[in-house]
Amino acid sequence: MYGITKEDRKMLLAKLKKQQEYLYDNFIDTGFSKIPYANFFQNAWHNSNRYIAELNHRVWSLNQYANDRGLVCIFAVLSLPSSYHRKRQITLKNNLVRLVRNDDFIEDEFHTVSAGSKRLREVVRSIFNSKAFRAIDRLDRCYVTTSEPHKDGTCHLNLMCFVPKNFVNACVKAIESRFIDEHSHINIAIDNPTAYIMKYIFKTLDDLRESDGDLDNLSDLTLWYIHHKIPRVTMSRTFVSLDIYRCLKGQFSLNRLSTLCSSGALDVIFDQNGKILSIIGEFGDVYSRKRSFIKNDFLKASKPCLKDHTKPLKVEVFDKDGILLNPVKKPVSHMKNYELLQYYFKLDPEECNLHHFGIVQNECVKRGLIEGTIQSLNDFNTDFDEMGA
Repeated sequence: MYGITKEDRKMLLAKLKKQQEYLYDNFIDTGFSKIPYANFFQNAWHNSNRYIAELNHRVWSLNQYANDRGLVCIFAVLSLPSSYHRKRQITLKNNLVRLVRNDDFIEDEFHTVSAGSKRLREVVRSIFNSKAFRAIDRLDRCYVTTSEPHKDGTCHLNLMCFVPKNFVNACVKAIESRFIDEHSHINIAIDNPTAYIMKYIFKTLDDLRESDGDLDNLSDLTLWYIHHKIPRVTMSRTFVSLDIYRCLKGQFSLNRLSTLCSSGALDVIFDQNGKILSIIGEFGDVYSRKRSFIKNDFLKASKPCLKDHTKPLKVEVFDKDGILLNPVKKPVSHMKNYELLQYYFKLDPEECNLHHFGIVQNECVKRGLIEGTIQSLNDFNTDFDEMGA
């Protein structure tokens, strides 16, 4: 199902079980108790109930944010042309549905499942870089996307965005002008956006709620996301980092927490590695990280250093007025975690060089500072201004 073969399933389950063993075999010793890593880790297949609850809250918060600002919902389904579909669907006389070979399918590296997902993300990026969407203030536009597979494994994408009422027609035209398949469609008559988009999201989560931590109960649908490295849900950066939200364990909603942080009512302190050290409120610490000692049951002896790494000598030259004449711009790969994260949040993809933004974003994803997947820098080379609607 969904293009996942028996060999794919066997390989993926073995990989997930190895990861799960690591999460349970390693723990943090607080001095009073030993807590396995598994208690702190959550994603679609591990601690899925916690993951689903958080996902539901994020979508609800986005809808609440849109309502508070009087924004209107636009929902679009983006599908791929026939050349991306390995199979096509036919209905038999007895109303049974069957997948048969699609003669239009092109079997090469540019029409794989991952390539199709990438193509759809490029369409979304093109939509939000159109003149219609760029004309809207950043605070008055937000979105959520969710990817789903057809029965043959081909990806299609659901896009829900919120814009001011007077921009709806222009935004609808911008989206429709970027449809790449005749089956794509758009809907602006949605009464309950949260329930509407969660209906699509929950379709991809049913097996997770029933698996109860047993990896053998995972369906091919979940393995499809893992195998092709396709994110289930992506959202605009409307709220504060999820790391801050998770530290406070639901003490504030995402909407409320974002307001408190932006107004300065909450101050987040990071350590030198970019990890949250404490969160300070009006009356003192709201969150403070506890000291702990990491234990590893199967930790092997450290290997000796094979090469001494010495820092190159940096000579700074100043003029007579004390102005630095040879400032050296630090490469992104040399930045500390905290420094890199702060630099990433200061970058505006609408104003800075998109290629540089892609480098910074990929480095953040690589270090685990933000959620997402590492993208090819070719994705950031297109000049979308020329495609504005």
